[in-house]
Amino acid sequence: MQALPGSRAENRTDMRMPLAKTRPLYYCKGMASVPDVSVPAHVVNRIHHKFWTYLLFWSVVGGSLLVVPGFGILYGYSWLDWTMFAILYVVSGLGITVGYHRLLTHRSFECPDWVKGALLVAGGWALQNSGPKWAADHLRHHAHCDEAADPYNARRGFWYSHCGWLLDPIPCTDDRFGSRVMQDRVAMWQHRHYVAIVLTGLALPFLVGFLYGGWMSGVSCFLLAGVGRTFAVLNSTFCINSVCHLWGAQPYGTRDSSRDSWVVSLLTFGEGYHNYHHTYPSDYRNGPLWYNFDPSKWLIYALYTVGLASSLKTASQAQS
Repeated sequence: MQALPGSRAENRTDMRMPLAKTRPLYYCKGMASVPDVSVPAHVVNRIHHKFWTYLLFWSVVGGSLLVVPGFGILYGYSWLDWTMFAILYVVSGLGITVGYHRLLTHRSFECPDWVKGALLVAGGWALQNSGPKWAADHLRHHAHCDEAADPYNARRGFWYSHCGWLLDPIPCTDDRFGSRVMQDRVAMWQHRHYVAIVLTGLALPFLVGFLYGGWMSGVSCFLLAGVGRTFAVLNSTFCINSVCHLWGAQPYGTRDSSRDSWVVSLLTFGEGYHNYHHTYPSDYRNGPLWYNFDPSKWLIYALYTVGLASSLKTASQAQS
């Protein structure tokens, strides 16, 4: 692994950290070396509370496909509603891609605790579970991609890998996937306060709308920038599990079903270069080429340039 060519990172010791073997199988086998800790089952395992899962799932789907457009037809949405939709889509989307994925799960870079906390709060607003649970599921996906233990196994079809896995989860009793993140005090703070974080993400657009134009404006902003935006971010993320394992190019390897899709990258801030990511999961870039659309790597590098991120990990030319 190497530091960013031609950047001041080459003169920093913390940018010369070696990257662990990055083929998915070996990358996740390395989790076995994590010191033993007491890992609560509700963090490592996806406990399936069927009633609440179905209620939340169908509430979001029904609200987004029926209530949101219905309200728009009857009353319309203001410029403020669409502005808040766009802002919160970007903020919560980057919270997932940069905070949950590249920072917490793959440790592609390091940052101060307050930056990590802000990214994890933004990720919590996407309603994709707490950071520790998300990371445990995702590490299991890399370790068992396309196998029976893969939590969003694309070999079970598009709909299962897209969202069906939420309603019919695969049990997991392997504590390797949650043990490391359990040692992260910021991540566990976010896990403990996850429900409150989700509620603030939904209350924020209502509050902004209410302050702008009263109750109807608050409801309008809540529906579009709260419910509708959550549905949009969820589905954009789900496309990585489904579309990026079924359709697209495999320029970096054919070891598993991961594929690159520039179209999905447009929706997910660069996460669509999934074949590259499965080949080099610890690289802070998913789109390694200069012309790849990867706002997540741009944000990470921007944080680095102002001293708020360090130890950015990249794959060398030889490994590419």
